[in-house]
Amino acid sequence: MMPKLLLVEDEAGLRLTLSDRLASEGYAVETASDGQSGFERAARGGYDLVVLDVMLPRMNGFDVCRELRRRGVETPILMLTARGQVVDKVVGLKLGADDYLTKPFDAAELVARLEALLRRRPSAPRPGGEAYRFGDIIVDFRRVEVTRGGRAVDLS
Repeated sequence: MMPKLLLVEDEAGLRLTLSDRLASEGYAVETASDGQSGFERAARGGYDLVVLDVMLPRMNGFDVCRELRRRGVETPILMLTARGQVVDKVVGLKLGADDYLTKPFDAAELVARLEALLRRRPSAPRPGGEAYRFGDIIVDFRRVEVTRGGRAVDLS
């Protein structure tokens, strides 16, 4: 089964080039050209990986990453951006990114990093260690909470 990847990149040329390269490496690639649509697609789930630019229209990549993690989305995120200052890398990683690669980059390094992220991901859900999604309802056993539409549900 091909790993399913969401590529969120606003530069059309880079988005097409990366999409083609990743498809040739065996990934099923879907794309989004702005942060808001990338967030909505990633929040719905179904991806094995998310490659996320930081400087995006409508919602920047830092906010996308923060909101996905806040909602319990645990899909590995690799930030791919021209923002290469140490502070940017630290912010991205602290907000929940699993890896951070700066532009310009070598496609072989990107592919190797994606493969490493996939190796770390469990192949099957582990009870008590993961969040489960049912439409807009998320049951997070690790945090011991249930949310619906991003809002906490009181179960007591």
